[in-house]
Amino acid sequence: MADDTETDTAEAGAPTNAELDQRITSLDSKIEMILSKLGGARDSAQEHAQEHTEQRLERPSSIADEIRQQLAAQRAKDESDAAGRADQEWRQGVDTTLAGLAEKIPEPPQRRIEKIMGWR
Repeated sequence: MADDTETDTAEAGAPTNAELDQRITSLDSKIEMILSKLGGARDSAQEHAQEHTEQRLERPSSIADEIRQQLAAQRAKDESDAAGRADQEWRQGVDTTLAGLAEKIPEPPQRRIEKIMGWR
C-alpha cells in the first residue's frame, strides 16, 4: 500500500526531495545576496544620518556661541594675514639685500707712486 501512494504522488508531478533541496538552496543564496545588498545600503544611510546629527550638534546653540565662533574665525584670519604680510616683508628685505650684493667691477690696483704721493 505504501508503494501505491509513492507512485501516485510521483505521477501527480510532485517534486522529489532532491529537487526541493535544490530549490531551497538557490532561494537561500538569493535571499542572502539581497540581504547583503540591503545591509550595505542601510549602513551608508545610517552613516549619513550620523554625520548629519553630528553637524547639527556642532552648530552653536545660542547667539553668544555663534558670535564667539565668528570672532574666533575672524581672529584666525587676521593672524594668518599678518603672518603672510610679515613673510612678504621679509622676502622683500632679502631681495633688496641680494640686489645690493651684485658683483661689481673691481677697481684697478693703485699705483705705487700714487700711493706714496697720496693722490688717491
